[in-house]
Amino acid sequence: MRNNLYYTVIVSGFILVMMISNNAFSQTNSFSPEWAFGVNGGANLSSMRFNSRYYVPQGLLIQPSGGLTVRYISENHFGLIGELNYSLSGWTEKRDTVNNAHLNEYARSLKYLEIPLLTHLYFNLGKNTRFVFNAGPQFRFNIGEEVLKNKSEEQKPPPYYDANSRIDHKFDYGLKGEMGIELRTGAGSFILSGSYYFGLADVFNNSVADTFQASSNQIIGIRLTYLMPFGRKVR
Repeated sequence: MRNNLYYTVIVSGFILVMMISNNAFSQTNSFSPEWAFGVNGGANLSSMRFNSRYYVPQGLLIQPSGGLTVRYISENHFGLIGELNYSLSGWTEKRDTVNNAHLNEYARSLKYLEIPLLTHLYFNLGKNTRFVFNAGPQFRFNIGEEVLKNKSEEQKPPPYYDANSRIDHKFDYGLKGEMGIELRTGAGSFILSGSYYFGLADVFNNSVADTFQASSNQIIGIRLTYLMPFGRKVR
């Protein structure tokens, strides 16, 4: 109950800030709405937020991500972004050589189709350069998974090490924040950005009797986006 209240306060506060920002920006200089379409690609550095009866020391699992992006700037400094991406996440486990409490090497890749729906804010740094900030919910659906590495020296490793095991919940959702630099040229816009996704859903069952009481995706993203504007540009 406390976690649900916490997340509700965060989301409500975020929506309030966006409404205030939109109202403030709409009262500034005149503008022309702008549609832009393009592609994005980059790398995910992923891990899992585990709460488990097993000690799970992790590293970052590096995998690709890419897809399609559409952006609509409706007000000066303000707009919306929608995407459809093919994104790989998951986790990798490393040996605990200090305590010898965990002698496994394991990595699992989770394959998702994801749809971020983000508020877009930008601030001019120069004539053709902008600082951009995007934030909002992201929805993901698992379409496959693969064990990349599975080495164990424990007599009774965690049950998810079984090659036939699968995640229990395919639908994932959470909050995403992104910051970057946009360079606007005659050939279109190039945006280099970094992002963080905080998953709110568990991929494994989370009852007291289950292996995990929490198992949510956590993703650091680095990517390059190319957008081609259609219609009138923002002045």
